[in-house]
Amino acid sequence: MIEIIKSNAFKESRWSGGTTTQLYIYPKDGDYQKRDFKFRISIATTELMESTFTKLEGIKRIISILEGKMELSHKNRYNITLMPYEIDRFIGDWDTSSKGKVKDFNLMLKDCDGDFLYKEITGSENINFEEEIIFFVYCISGKIEISGKSLLENELAVGEGKNIEVSGKNSKIFYGYITK
Repeated sequence: MIEIIKSNAFKESRWSGGTTTQLYIYPKDGDYQKRDFKFRISIATTELMESTFTKLEGIKRIISILEGKMELSHKNRYNITLMPYEIDRFIGDWDTSSKGKVKDFNLMLKDCDGDFLYKEITGSENINFEEEIIFFVYCISGKIEISGKSLLENELAVGEGKNIEVSGKNSKIFYGYITK
């Protein structure tokens, strides 16, 4: 079964540097503020030129840029500049700061493993995983069909399985997985 989450179901909140839009949290009764979740998918808009990331002990973070350019600094570890669709993976309790006004896509993982990738869809193809997982597909632009269901720009699909069939024309997506 695949669940399509429309943009009007996303939950937006303010933070000191901009806004965060929670696309999905698992389990569904999870609470980000209490750090009571297994995984969370969100989009953040940073309105300040410089900001400091909230420390998230025990949480793996994966981030990519949707709009703008971000210079990330992981103190005493490494620095990286991310352009649209480039991805960085790091630990939430690192001292992390950023420069740049951006819109970014985030996956947070607690007590589980997972990842996401960027892909351009120009036809029909299967995305296969090594094991039964929870998968997600976020439509950045265009329109795609995912296992027979339509996914429009700024919508999220979440399901379970080992493979998914996607098709579209000149569409851009993030797709990922979380191990059960």
